Amino acid sequence: MTDTDTSSTSWRDTLYIWDGIVSCGIPDPDAKKTSTTTPLSWEGTWVPVTNVPDATNAEVPKRNAFKEFVDSDCKFLISGTAVEDESLSKGNRKTKDQDEEKKDDNNDDDEHFYIAKLTQGEGWDMKDDEENENGGNAESTKTKKYQDETHDVLVKTLRWSGNQRDQREFLIVAKGKNEFGPFISVGWQRPGCRWTLARRYLSDDIDGKDNKDPRISWSLMELHQAVISETIEVMNDGSGQKILKIPPWQSSIMHVDYQEPPKDSHMGGRRKRQKKSAAE
Repeated sequence: MTDTDTSSTSWRDTLYIWDGIVSCGIPDPDAKKTSTTTPLSWEGTWVPVTNVPDATNAEVPKRNAFKEFVDSDCKFLISGTAVEDESLSKGNRKTKDQDEEKKDDNNDDDEHFYIAKLTQGEGWDMKDDEENENGGNAESTKTKKYQDETHDVLVKTLRWSGNQRDQREFLIVAKGKNEFGPFISVGWQRPGCRWTLARRYLSDDIDGKDNKDPRISWSLMELHQAVISETIEVMNDGSGQKILKIPPWQSSIMHVDYQEPPKDSHMGGRRKRQKKSAAE
């Protein structure tokens, strides 16, 4: 999978953290007003965080304050379109349309969800291991471009809102598939429309051992709700503020061997996670 992972087990133990800037284009004027299509592109770099079957050990990637992207030889530039999913969004649309100026941006009853399909663009880089496996040296390793067959991203806002009252708005989840298998991604949006998502590849029973990962069949909203249940905390100071208490990819949802808890349980997956504070 990467220039350091040589077995199916090891590369599934790796979290691939993508970090970059999202740019939104001008919505399609011919699209229906209720489901405007917005062109979207995401450009940056990705880094492997190896040996993290327990996702609580995956730290936030470090980026030089004077650089746009995290240092990495592996770059990506993917694009597509985003559309508001009205079946997931809720709120008093009539009130908003009649009195746009009086709307409350922090109203919990007014939610929007967008689904971005990002399978176009140049794709993403990965170093080819073939030369190293045949006795070549690391310096001669070639970088190839790859594309995801599917890559659907669920996000509550396409542009950074800075809404500190409800940090659920920062959460981003995604699902997809490519030649290496199915994957899920979990992360957050930061100032400047910076998206940081950790990707975990899942077992899809290709070895015939009936070990298909349950997360493969989840919807984007199920993934989103599962992450919220572990990462969001409501302040008990009377403000009702909802804050991110850990980086989203440190939730049990991102463990390599995640097992669904009993339906009547409010706990996360089987692995225990440490309590940490997310960086502001």
